[in-house]
Amino acid sequence: MFARRSDLPLRKDTSSRFVMWLVMVLVFMAAIAVTINAYVGVLLDDWNRGVSGTLTVQIPYGQGGEAASTRTATRVLDVLQRLPAVAHAEIVPRAKVSELLKPWLGEGDIVADLPLPALLDVEMRTDDTAAVAAVTASVKTAAPDAVVDDHRVWLGRVIGLAEGFSVLALTVMALVTSALGLTIVFATRASLAEFAGVIDVLHVVGAKDGYVASQFARRALIQGVLGGAAGLVLYIPALGLIALLAARVDPEILPRPDLPLLHWVALAALPFAAGLLAMLTAHITVRRALAQKI
Repeated sequence: MFARRSDLPLRKDTSSRFVMWLVMVLVFMAAIAVTINAYVGVLLDDWNRGVSGTLTVQIPYGQGGEAASTRTATRVLDVLQRLPAVAHAEIVPRAKVSELLKPWLGEGDIVADLPLPALLDVEMRTDDTAAVAAVTASVKTAAPDAVVDDHRVWLGRVIGLAEGFSVLALTVMALVTSALGLTIVFATRASLAEFAGVIDVLHVVGAKDGYVASQFARRALIQGVLGGAAGLVLYIPALGLIALLAARVDPEILPRPDLPLLHWVALAALPFAAGLLAMLTAHITVRRALAQKI
């Protein structure tokens, strides 16, 4: 299809010299936006699975020291295990708490010397708000100073932030699509003006508007696919650099979920999507411009 003869000297078109470069940049931006949207979605699913139906109970480090907080935690644990809404509850070992603090405080005696609260992990049978309120009330009765953290509260805030990034990524995609369409429209109109004489000759010898439009559409398709492929080539080292920098961050702080297969399929389809969009835009632009001359 790319090798078909053209009666228009479009290869000499000065207005389209930078179209492929623009398509390359736009597809690069689209690939980054697709990756951000996919990563945020997978990250939210991972967080949601990890904290759904769970509570954390903190027993503050009081005047009685670690032994007193441990006794209070044991009392609270006994209460939790009697509640029908609680599926499982356990005291988090101090060694595990210290392990969780390592990414933030590092290793050494500083963690061991901290007056850390006693923690209890609670797995609920349901996410019902009333059940959570009942468990919180029972814990407060057994230990008035205890703090019950419902993970859904902070998760909701994180989800709000993450959804904002997703909306931003989708907005970038919409802007990229609009910019690509406008680029093809302006380049095609400039080409029509440049080759107006040749097009008039083609009409005289019997060429239809559809034939002329197909010449421009084929040229736009080639530019879109080649420019999109170049954009993906530019995207690969950028993704590698981001992955390299992210690998230096502790996984406890920045998780590394696997991106779904659909994400990679969408990336591979970007050059073809850009080519199809450019082809349709060029074809419609030429047909409308030629129809207005009649």
